[in-house]
Amino acid sequence: MSTHSNAYQLLSDVRYGINEHSTAFIQATDTTGAFQNEYLISKINEAQRYIYSFLFTRFKEFFLASSEITGVDSVFALPWDCGSIRYFKDENGYRVHQIDVDQLHVAAATGSGNLYYRKGNSLILDKSGVTDVYTLYYYKKPRDIDQGKASAGGALSITLATTAKKIVDYYNEMTIENITRDWVDVIDDYSVVRVATISETAAGDDYYGIVPELPEMFHEFIAPLAVYKVKLESPITQEAPKQGILGSINDAILSAAKAYSGTSQDITSEDLFCGWSTAISHPYSIPGH
Repeated sequence: MSTHSNAYQLLSDVRYGINEHSTAFIQATDTTGAFQNEYLISKINEAQRYIYSFLFTRFKEFFLASSEITGVDSVFALPWDCGSIRYFKDENGYRVHQIDVDQLHVAAATGSGNLYYRKGNSLILDKSGVTDVYTLYYYKKPRDIDQGKASAGGALSITLATTAKKIVDYYNEMTIENITRDWVDVIDDYSVVRVATISETAAGDDYYGIVPELPEMFHEFIAPLAVYKVKLESPITQEAPKQGILGSINDAILSAAKAYSGTSQDITSEDLFCGWSTAISHPYSIPGH
């Protein structure tokens, strides 16, 4: 099996960290513990979002992606993992520029297919009737990871637990690890009824974990940060978080970021340490904002 972390393994690490670990708790065959898995997974997802916000301000290129999106009467739906737009171009490769709604064409004009405004999770052209395929370059946002017991499975498919997102394509291209059958695969497609299309064979009652999209060398910090947040927020933990632990996490992230950046000139240690320290000291803040 792969050595990188998945949600099942991270949940196990967090349960060790809060001194409430057992296979029965992890697999939810025993729900009498002080902490339910759904709550702990939410802390795990919060932790990976904090790490993402730290990395995004420094390594944006890692999160750059592109997608071909088709207009439906000039409306282009954004991918589910779109965090911010980098570049939008038409079928001929020309850039499509963003405008405000008060800059839309008047009724007597036809508008332009190279101007758009954003409305929620859609980009709308300043010209009606466009059905061409445009290309979007964007920065991915971190998608939540999930773990649990499959409700069904077979050749080329696995139905995720009810805790998984009920959003079409949400887990597309994410890595999934089957704990029971000891395989690793990439999700090719995902449906609204939580069925993931894979290359392997699965069965109902298989335990699985989805892998974070963060660079692998930063996976090891997710569980400690989640444990820190649980101890910080919950009145029923057996001990308060220690400042020394937080300092150790800071030092480890600093070392990993230096290695990931390639050279010591890519980013100063002061910027790395201070930016991350702010995020940990104020868990709901985003470094650089």
